Parts: sequence; structure tokens; C-alpha cells
Amino acid sequence: MNFKYTLPENLINADLCEFANGGAQVTIRTKGGDIYEKILISNCMWIVAMAGYNELPFKIDDIIEIYQTGNDKNPKQKIDWFFFDKWE
Repeated sequence: MNFKYTLPENLINADLCEFANGGAQVTIRTKGGDIYEKILISNCMWIVAMAGYNELPFKIDDIIEIYQTGNDKNPKQKIDWFFFDKWE
């Protein structure tokens, strides 16, 4: 499967805490200082969904940090994501 949003190698982090097989929720900080929460990453390398957005509201090249908060490591709500890719 081809994914719409692939992270560059320097942002791939195998140490992310997964809440499901291959799935990790993260928070992203961009070059402009914006913080985006509730982003779903698959296998540490693809952004596959984000809560509240049906398209990624920033460019992959604008990401300067990917990290996990306490809520990211144990998400209380997993139903408000919009998936970016078609699962066939």
C-alpha cells in the first residue's frame, strides 16, 4: 500500500509507545511553532490519520519534532480520527 504521508528518515522514531499493533498516537511541532495533537502514525513512519482534519494541515517538511505526551501513550479516545489513505 502507498501511504499519502511518509515521514523522512530523520523523523522516524522506533521508540514510540504503541497503543495498538503498529499504531502510535503522537504530537507534532512545526517550524512555525504550531503544535498538532492526536496524530496517528503507523509503523513509526507513516502519518495515517489525525483528529479533526481530513487533510494534513502542515507540510511534512515543516515538522521539526514528533513526541508523545501521556495522553498519546494511552489515548482515552480513539474515534475522532480522519484517515488519509484508502484501505483496500
